[in-house]
Amino acid sequence: MAVTPYKFEGLKEYLQFFKESNLSPERFHAVFGPPGPENKPKDPQARAIRQKLFKFRYSEEIDRVIEGSDMITRQKPRKNSPPRVLILRTLYESMVRVSELVSLEIQDINFEKAAVLVRFAKGGKQRVVVISHTLAADLKEYVQDRRQGPLFLSSWGREYSTRYIQKICKEVSEYCGFIPPITPHIFRHSHATYLLNAGVEIAHLQMLLGHSDISTTTIYARSLPGVAIAAYRKVVNY
Repeated sequence: MAVTPYKFEGLKEYLQFFKESNLSPERFHAVFGPPGPENKPKDPQARAIRQKLFKFRYSEEIDRVIEGSDMITRQKPRKNSPPRVLILRTLYESMVRVSELVSLEIQDINFEKAAVLVRFAKGGKQRVVVISHTLAADLKEYVQDRRQGPLFLSSWGREYSTRYIQKICKEVSEYCGFIPPITPHIFRHSHATYLLNAGVEIAHLQMLLGHSDISTTTIYARSLPGVAIAAYRKVVNY
């Protein structure tokens, strides 16, 4: 059977996915086989990976969470406290870990370029992440005349703890009726998935997430199987 140029390009894309992600086709199908009791991965590590990758929310659900957090803030305003919606938007757009979020300081934000320097990243490394210009403007309005110190301050003038951010996520999850509840790390998973579906290169996403190994990024974002499957469908049309 002759292979058309279109299918040949699809084959190259399919194979290139595995080459760049350091993931074998056998490993891919072991983890991402068709769902169902008869197709559960036999490899314990594959089962763990597959279970982990399903812990994300679609952008429509994230929008519900953001709107819900805004409603909670309006219903339960706290003097001098940042709106919950601002905290969760930063958590989502920047894809920082919760420990990195509470360590952010005002001087780490470039409001004009909508960029954030994560100085206290995992492993003692630094990286730059991007946020929307809309969020950057809202953060600038929130900090007002403050020029240094923690980005987010409680009504007591203290920086937030990771436990409190987790509490905010749990509260808004209950408000929106999410079971299981949203966790800070799910924001990271969800935006990574969204960006990959939007066409962001995995190598660029690796830098934004702060992964030293691209294979970590590969198993981190659930949408990658869709990328490989779409490439495969270009070759085998069934």
